[in-house]
Amino acid sequence: MHERSTPRSIDARLDNWASAGRGPYDPVDAVRIEQAWQRLATRQRDLLRTVYLWRAGREVVCRRLRIPRYPWCRYELELASAKRALAGLLMERP
Repeated sequence: MHERSTPRSIDARLDNWASAGRGPYDPVDAVRIEQAWQRLATRQRDLLRTVYLWRAGREVVCRRLRIPRYPWCRYELELASAKRALAGLLMERP
């Protein structure tokens, strides 16, 4: 596959990664995401797996990972942190 001229958002790339077993997807990018995902901290891996692969709702994610449900921004902050960590790992060239 050829390199994209327009970079995709981390959300789009995570959706592509999660679609690997469900339908059409970009296998090259999915492998890159998987390799970076494996290097994340356990909590960040669990959060991204639960949100993107399992497609669990916020309540389920918070309960399962013991994230305080209130204020709601705690969930958003944890998810944003996990995405930033993944994006940072993707920027590194192996």
